[in-house]
Amino acid sequence: MARVMICDDDRAAAEQLLRALRAAGHEAESCRHTMDVLRAAARGDFDLIAVGLDMAGFGRSGAVAALAEIAPGTALIAFHDRPSEILRAHAHARLAAVLPRPVRVRDFMYAVACALKEEAMADPA
Repeated sequence: MARVMICDDDRAAAEQLLRALRAAGHEAESCRHTMDVLRAAARGDFDLIAVGLDMAGFGRSGAVAALAEIAPGTALIAFHDRPSEILRAHAHARLAAVLPRPVRVRDFMYAVACALKEEAMADPA
């Protein structure tokens, strides 16, 4: 199973998603701060990172670009109050999924399964 990090300042939502990931057999943890997810990404600790792009201090497309540069082999899923803003930006091309808030567990778990399958099928560099 996969190692997943959820970076979101909505603690209750993150906990709900963590429970679903663990129930599905994934290793999962969460953080609430930008620097924590960037450090984890730089260490290569995770197969998938899910991040709230509407968190204070996390700069939408800049955040996606930073994560993609730091951890190019890590799948990314984003949450946003207005996902259309992310979809209009060029950053969405690097995202496996952009989910609207409130994030439904069923949608999230489907996005996780698809993102991990895409990563497994990617050509090695």
